[in-house]
Amino acid sequence: MIGSRTLTLTMRMKVTLIALSALVLTTVTDGLGAHHSTVVNFDSTREVTVAGVLTEVTWRNPHSRFRMNVTGEGGATVEWLVEMGASNTLKRAGFPMDTFAVGDRLTVTGWPGYRERSLLLRETVLEDGRRLRP
Repeated sequence: MIGSRTLTLTMRMKVTLIALSALVLTTVTDGLGAHHSTVVNFDSTREVTVAGVLTEVTWRNPHSRFRMNVTGEGGATVEWLVEMGASNTLKRAGFPMDTFAVGDRLTVTGWPGYRERSLLLRETVLEDGRRLRP
């Protein structure tokens, strides 16, 4: 009788362990797909600076962004994507989001992206010389 009871207890422990493992794996994989690290997309070991005209300003979660037309080599206009943090994070930090409008001239500095013509914003210099950091 004792042997049968021990077997039942061992089976319950195994079933519980399997259920807990499945729960942990499901929770971990859901979290992995939710966001990405900046070092996966941007080179934090160097900075680039570009100047141009804003063509799009988007304040949203999880990433706000600017699109800018920049005069490239040979005088050709190329589009740059400038990514930032979430709009709610920028608001809490006091970043003056209402300062930016399509058509504004900006100089931006940030970590270059591994995708061509993209960067993660570290500093913006407005036409009047004000420097803003997100």
